[in-house]
Amino acid sequence: MRNSGKRIISGILALIMIGSILCTSASAATYSSLYLNSYSGSVLPDKNGVVVISAHVTGCGFMDEIGVKTIFLYESEDGKDFHRVALYESADYPVMMGSGTVFNRDLFRYQGIVGRYYVASVYAYAGKDGNGDTRNYTTTMIMARA
Repeated sequence: MRNSGKRIISGILALIMIGSILCTSASAATYSSLYLNSYSGSVLPDKNGVVVISAHVTGCGFMDEIGVKTIFLYESEDGKDFHRVALYESADYPVMMGSGTVFNRDLFRYQGIVGRYYVASVYAYAGKDGNGDTRNYTTTMIMARA
């Protein structure tokens, strides 16, 4: 009787240890960085072929700099073969960077061509005390409309 009690307790402890290891791995996979909590971008169709490029970046607390370092906008006639049509960099466009915990802005309105497809590659950034991190996000593809 005494031996089976030890086995049960040992089994329970082993399950707890395995569970804690699995939980640690799962949380590490969803963790972005020391500076970036979450990030995304979007390209949305507006009227007359205009596409609106937006970004959403959330820092891990208050950041000295938070926003977008670079945006590449790509265009395609068939939705398969894309070529770059615009490049936006924060050094040239100060509106792409701010400070705080959250950066959420419609950044640019690009005059596209009705019926063509657009996608953007957005490089989110968050930094504090001279250190920071950049991550890339590719938007979903949209078609410019009339």
